[in-house]
Amino acid sequence: MKRKRYKVRVKLVFETTMDHSQTSMKKAQEDVVRVLTDYLKNRKLNILNFFDGTTPQIICTAQLDDRRR
Repeated sequence: MKRKRYKVRVKLVFETTMDHSQTSMKKAQEDVVRVLTDYLKNRKLNILNFFDGTTPQIICTAQLDDRRR
């Protein structure tokens, strides 16, 4: 039986809440996104520290890889 190549995409969805005070909901969301983006840019920090040991939701899709090698 011949083996086929598949491209598998895995998406991890973590969920957490952050308390934040701001003048509007939009500004609060922008602040939190900016904090997380800056945190992710620093490769020495571990993003999992934000999620209190919760398990992520795993979404996995596969499709046949049409590239010939």
